[in-house]
Amino acid sequence: MNRLLPPLMVFIVWIALWGELTWANAASGVVVVAFIGFVIRPVPRQHRVNPVALVGLLGIFAVRLVTSSAAVVLTVLAPNADRLRSGVVAVRLRTDSLLVATIVADAISLTPGTLTLDARPAGERTRSGDTSAQPGRDTGDAHGVTLYIHVLGLSDPDDIRTDVAGLERRVLAAVTPVDFAPDVHDTRDGSDRRTQR
Repeated sequence: MNRLLPPLMVFIVWIALWGELTWANAASGVVVVAFIGFVIRPVPRQHRVNPVALVGLLGIFAVRLVTSSAAVVLTVLAPNADRLRSGVVAVRLRTDSLLVATIVADAISLTPGTLTLDARPAGERTRSGDTSAQPGRDTGDAHGVTLYIHVLGLSDPDDIRTDVAGLERRVLAAVTPVDFAPDVHDTRDGSDRRTQR
């Protein structure tokens, strides 16, 4: 029944646009529905949404927004070397899902003091033709998306990786790719050991 609803709605809108139900309008409506069905094929659903986890993710994001805003205000009012130290950290995500990577990258960028500079799927070539995520990094594992994050107040890059991995876990709980299976061999405590070499 759910599959019949969209074509039926298109047919009803077609008839409503003509203003009356006639044999000609009905026949042309069937042709229009068939044409639209042929041109616009349904895309298989690629993610499952967990409403409870999504609400939790929004709550966590709100808390992060407040705490990071306070940290930026403190940096402006009382700057010191530690608070002004900045750098770029590469973080490899566990999933290949571009939607999940986009949500994680946007959540990072919307949090004051951090900015996602680039998101690169594993194995994607750079302008120079190098496929490595970082100079000297092993490229044998073509899995995940690497985020390059500019951080204000950077102390330990591993802390940033741990934080981003935790954020990714929460995003994956809220918006899970249909084909995603947690890696039982993944021993990360929130950071990807592959990205820490």
